[in-house]
Amino acid sequence: MTDRCVYISSDGGRLCRPYIIVKKGQPMVNKKHIEDLSQGYRTFEDFLHEGLVEYLDVNEENDCQIALYEHMISKDTTHLEIEPFTLLGVCAGLIPYPHHNQSPRNTYQCAMGKQAMGTIGYNQRNRIDTLMYLLVYPQRPMVKTKTIELIDFEKLPAGQNATVAVMSYSGYDIEDALVLNKASLDRGFGRCLVYKNAKCTLRRYTNQTFDKVMGPMLDAATRKPIWRHSILDADGICSPGEKVENKQVLVNKSMPTVTQTPLEGSAQPGQPQYRDVPISYKGSTDSYIERVMISSNAEDAFLIKILLRQTRRPEIGDKFSSRHGQKGVCGLIVPQEDMPFCDTGICPDIIMNPHGYPSRMTVRLSFFWQTDCLVPHYDFCIFSIIRC
Repeated sequence: MTDRCVYISSDGGRLCRPYIIVKKGQPMVNKKHIEDLSQGYRTFEDFLHEGLVEYLDVNEENDCQIALYEHMISKDTTHLEIEPFTLLGVCAGLIPYPHHNQSPRNTYQCAMGKQAMGTIGYNQRNRIDTLMYLLVYPQRPMVKTKTIELIDFEKLPAGQNATVAVMSYSGYDIEDALVLNKASLDRGFGRCLVYKNAKCTLRRYTNQTFDKVMGPMLDAATRKPIWRHSILDADGICSPGEKVENKQVLVNKSMPTVTQTPLEGSAQPGQPQYRDVPISYKGSTDSYIERVMISSNAEDAFLIKILLRQTRRPEIGDKFSSRHGQKGVCGLIVPQEDMPFCDTGICPDIIMNPHGYPSRMTVRLSFFWQTDCLVPHYDFCIFSIIRC
């Protein structure tokens, strides 16, 4: 009112949220509308056209009285939230019992949840990405939220359930460090696959020459492929399933020494000369050939893509985190015979320092102790959650 102006925002990218309109202390949407929606007689668009629901942007929200629940509606209320948990985004919606955490911890988890390893899609085995990390044994969370159900996070989980002992252990769990059970790692806890790719393009040139793929080079004495070419098939391309070491050839490519069309009056070359330009594997760790794809583009250039796979298991220095922002790195890997256990024989996968609780204030209802048991059922994840 002080500016005596009417502000109209129609930006296409502004953030808007739907609210139920409240008039004279009563929400415009009633039980009959909800039944029609559930039976398919109405759609959400009908609610908008009939003036039952409207979208508000952040500027309008400043001047509105919005009730969180229906019983909070007063005579001044203008709008009602459709569902309170939609105030949270997807990342915050994955946190169980977020109201039991200190607010910065929820903020930290929203950032770390995007780093979680897990399943990225049903087509993850068919893709050839530049770099992809996959958890070998992802598990659905034992403690879930409504958001997890709505986005089908259980079908594409990111994390594993772990048994966690909250106790001090020999100083290797100082600060936020974690002690891991070696037997759990042997069984596949935290194991991941790293996929990388290698590419090779076979081009045609203006002087009618083109790149070739030659067969493997044979040893003169044994008539077997030399070591650098030992993983190549007869067509000169590496074979799926083979183990490839540093400096071994993936594609035995050769290209012509002259690729330009000669000038008029110059001597025409005879048979084109070729030189070897092999595509070799470069890496300190051995990989396995997962898949080989051969395709072509509009310029009739052939493209060879090779998917390489490495299996990695957790090591000292690897980062782990719960869904409550309790992050830490592995400080020690201990044989199971040196780990503590409870009276029922349960041995933890992870030992966590108890000093991580008082100042962080991430104490939730899902945290409880068994009688005379060192191992709590703690909602922990390696990159998310927990096994009892």
